[in-house]
Amino acid sequence: MTTRRIASAALAVRNGLRPKTIIGPLHVQCDRHGDPKYLKQLLNDVLSWPHIEPTPTSPNHVDKVSIRLQEIAATNDSSAFITGTEFARVLLAAPTIILVLPLVCAHWAIVKGWAEPHYLHSFGLMPAGTVIVYTPRSRDELEVCYSLFFESYYFACEFVRERPVQASRAEKPDRKIAEERGRVDFAGGDLQANGCQICSPLRTQGGTYE
Repeated sequence: MTTRRIASAALAVRNGLRPKTIIGPLHVQCDRHGDPKYLKQLLNDVLSWPHIEPTPTSPNHVDKVSIRLQEIAATNDSSAFITGTEFARVLLAAPTIILVLPLVCAHWAIVKGWAEPHYLHSFGLMPAGTVIVYTPRSRDELEVCYSLFFESYYFACEFVRERPVQASRAEKPDRKIAEERGRVDFAGGDLQANGCQICSPLRTQGGTYE
């Protein structure tokens, strides 16, 4: 299977209420995470895409995964990165996806219910297109998350802009291939839920979105 770009305005509306989030310097999703297997699959597949830096191989001792491009592949546009060549970040203790998207894509992801603006972007501490993308609860939502990750990847990767690449997603990732590529295979147990402005403001009191 191959991930393709989608027209941002064509995003489907996400079903159900938005998850609760803690909004602050550490902006995290607190509930409605879904089955950890979907985030595990998403993370493992994205880490196998071309030009992604190998991830340290000690998943039992990390609370986040920084998804970075090899420096030679990264665009010179600093608005595509959280820091350095990091265009995405996944927090593991309270599963949370942080992506940097093009502004139009970020707008539609927010409007259609898939994301919310990251707190720090309003202070100029993260790019304007930085969003919290809600973790997938089903295979259909996983497909949308793949597309949003690919938008972020396309935005950040100069090589992808210059020539097409295949960003695949395997139904059953091969651990041996993953190890050869320097990819960490994150187990479901590594993703634990603690239960705990780009467009017109969507934030309501209490740090949640309607």
